[in-house]
Amino acid sequence: MKQIIRQLGPDARILDLGSGTDRRAPNVINLEIEVTPHVDVVADGHCLPFKDSVFDAVITEAVLEHVREPKQVVAEIHRVLKADGYVCAAVPFLQGFHASPHDYQRYTVPGFDYLFSAFRKIEGGACAGPTASLHWLFREYVGLALSFGNLMLAKLISLVVGWMTFPLVGLDYLLMRNKHSHILASAVYFVGRKSGAF
Repeated sequence: MKQIIRQLGPDARILDLGSGTDRRAPNVINLEIEVTPHVDVVADGHCLPFKDSVFDAVITEAVLEHVREPKQVVAEIHRVLKADGYVCAAVPFLQGFHASPHDYQRYTVPGFDYLFSAFRKIEGGACAGPTASLHWLFREYVGLALSFGNLMLAKLISLVVGWMTFPLVGLDYLLMRNKHSHILASAVYFVGRKSGAF
């Protein structure tokens, strides 16, 4: 994502769909479902409030698992992109449930490629590796097992266990070199360009 933002330059129009509270670059328009710091547009990704073919790139990171109709959101991304515009997307594969406010689906690499089949794929694969998956599931498992049914206690225990075991995630530096790392990836990504009709 950073590479494409740099490549397009400061005059490019870039949309960060589901931006959260951070701004990736001064020329990036931040869109969220609620007012938070650095948000420029409050809207729903199912119906983007922009004309056709206005953006050079659309970024959506850790968002599509939270929407009811991901195909509709991807169709909207396609609509607002200029010809040959870039899409950069990432979603979980092996991660625990995390409502924000909802959590509906997970994607394999082939499943994510299919979701973006109207785009010409540039690259894709695992973006958070097998150890990140194990780390997420282990800390949530310990929290759940030791919480006696109290969700707040489970989250607190998970947080503590996560901080204590986080250095192990460094093993992904080696595991991500394996071409098959996507089969146990914590998250997957897709980078493509708009081509043809949706």
